[in-house]
Formats: sequence, structure tokens, C-alpha cells
Amino acid sequence: MMNLRVSMQRVMRASIWLVGSLLLAAQAPPDAAGKIPELERRIQQHLQEQKPELAIPLLREIVSIDATNSNAQANLGVLLYFGNHYGDAIPHLRAALALQPDLSKIQALLGLAEKRTGDAAGAQKDLAASFAGLVDQKIRLQAGLELIDIDQATGQLSAAQSIAAALEESDPQNPQVLFVNHQLARQMMDQTLLSLMLEAPDSAEMHMVIADESARQGDHTNAIANYRDAIRLNPMMAGAHFQLAEQFRTSPDPALNAQAEGEYRAGLRANEFDEPSWRQLAGVLAAKGDNKAAEEDYRKAISLRPADSDAETGLAGLLAALNRPSEAILFLESAVKHDPTNSAAHYRLSALYRQAGRPAEADREMDSFRRYQTLKDKLGKTFRQLAAPAVPR
Repeated sequence: MMNLRVSMQRVMRASIWLVGSLLLAAQAPPDAAGKIPELERRIQQHLQEQKPELAIPLLREIVSIDATNSNAQANLGVLLYFGNHYGDAIPHLRAALALQPDLSKIQALLGLAEKRTGDAAGAQKDLAASFAGLVDQKIRLQAGLELIDIDQATGQLSAAQSIAAALEESDPQNPQVLFVNHQLARQMMDQTLLSLMLEAPDSAEMHMVIADESARQGDHTNAIANYRDAIRLNPMMAGAHFQLAEQFRTSPDPALNAQAEGEYRAGLRANEFDEPSWRQLAGVLAAKGDNKAAEEDYRKAISLRPADSDAETGLAGLLAALNRPSEAILFLESAVKHDPTNSAAHYRLSALYRQAGRPAEADREMDSFRRYQTLKDKLGKTFRQLAAPAVPR
């Protein structure tokens, strides 16, 4: 997955991490006791001069004298690994680990070396065993990504997802981690879809999957047909009425728009705690001028999900239209707190702040609106490109 290119400085840092304690752990036989300190001194000198290639034969000499010197074995394995001599590094890394089993970094490097020499089973075992104990973020990231690669190749997607989730938790903005999580999500979706097609090809669940994918691709006709089939097979299907209503509400056909309210209500009959249906029904009612019922439904949605920024923004818009700006401001302030990327809330809040004689706050909210609106426009363009059919070469 990752092609390791390590600079000389990284080699030095990786080796010094272990060599620093070499003098404390050497246990040479009595007849060689006088030789090892001089070898260690020369090793330290070569490493300080950034000449690891000169340290390697000296480390080999130490382990030939005392094979139980765990630090010498580990350092030799590290230097060979970062010199891209993976096969030569493995026996020394294994020896160090046998002598001192709690060396998570050494076990991780062993797993990486095994993967590079074609031993996928050994690599999976050592990378998995070392991962939880890794503190160094760079080594943890590399070990995790390589382990995910092996798990994916062997179809162990749940194990891969577990490692990917751990990496994202510790480094949520890393593009490598986000990309791997995206790949895994698509792979899991494809696997689940295949299983569903084999086990229940004409089920309500299968029609929901087809409908969702059709909606994502902008095929609203097919989406509507499959949502209807899902409801026909299971009128209580979770989310089916809501998603069908959304297709109706966003359709350019006024006849379909008129059917949205009925589907939202059908969804609420199936599940009175369906918060998104309360929120969207409120919007439909507000558009019809039924302000009292719309306000009640917005408040119902917020009571079910207090952090729903969209429901707060919708209610604020209604309150502003009813000339209740102070209440509207409170809901909009809460909306941008719950979702700072809510550009509509920033825009409305800017307008209300300006009306209230608060120009500095109005300018701040308008800046936020422009920033997040630009970001959403870019995301929209990206999603449209992803949904577009491939152009034949």
C-alpha cells in the first residue's frame, strides 16, 4: 500500500532510538567483555556521523559474540530494515522480540518487513499484535495502513474497519486515513449489496437499496418506483415514506410536490418519533402558510433532536417571518453552534443581526456564510463529477 522511502535522518532517528540504551544492556561472555564496549563506541560515532552503513558490520560482530544482546539485535534489524534489506532484517528483529516481547515498535517493523518479503500471514499476525501498543504516530499509521491492506486482500473487512476507525480517531484529518475509510465503506457496501441480492432479491430492503442508489445518482423516476415497491412490500419499512416524500418535495413536478405532505404523515404514522419527518413536514406546512401547525411541528422535531441545526434554522425562518426576530436569533445562534457549516443559518443570522443594529456580528456571520457556501459549492461539484457516467475512451 505504501512505498517506504526513508531519508538518512529518519534512519538515524530510528536507530538511535534503540542504540541509546545499548551500553546498559550488553551482556557479553567474559572473554569478549573487553571488545564490545569499543564496538559500541564506534557504532555510536558512526551513527552520529550519519553513517549507518558503517555501524551495521559492527552490530553484526556484537551479535556474533553475544546473540542474547537484545538491543544489538534490535538495532541491527532496524538499520537493515531502513536500508531496505528486509529479508536480512527479519531474523534480527525476531531475535530481539524473542528476547524482549514488549517491543511494539520492533514487532511492527517485523510485520512490515514480512509483508515486503511476501509473508502476508506473518505480517498480519505481527502487525495486529503490535498495533495497540504503538505510540509513535508515524509507525502506528504505517502499521495500521499495511494491516488494513492485508485485511482487505483477505476479505476481513470488519477487522480492517476496526483498524481504520482507530486510525481516524487518533488522526481525523489525515487524508490517507480518510481515503482508506472511504474505500472500506464502498467495499463493505458492495459486499452487503451482493449478499442482499443473493438472499432477498425482491425484498423491501433490496428495493430500498436500489432506490437510495438511484436517488444518489439523480435517477428520481427509478428512485420513486423502488421506494413505492419497498412500501408495498413493507408499509412499515423504516425511512421509506420519508425518502419517498423527499423525492416528491424536490421534484420539479408540482403534482409530485403535492404528494410530499401525505408521505411525511404516513412516515409519522409508522413511527411518531421520526424526527426528520416532523422537520420536513413543518417546512411543507410553512410553505402553505399554515404557520401555527408548522411552528408546532418544528418544535416537535427539536424536542426529539435538540441538536438538529436544520430544524432550528427552519423554525427561525418562520419566527422571523412572523416578526419575532429575538426568538429567531436565539434559534439561529443555537443552529450555528450545533453545525458551524450551516450556511443558511449564518446568512439569516447576519440579516437579523444587521436589523438589530449589530453590524460587527452581522459581518462575521456573512463571512462565515461565504466561506461555507463556497465549500459546499465545491463539494457539490465534486459529487456531481462522481455521479456522472464515465466517458468512453
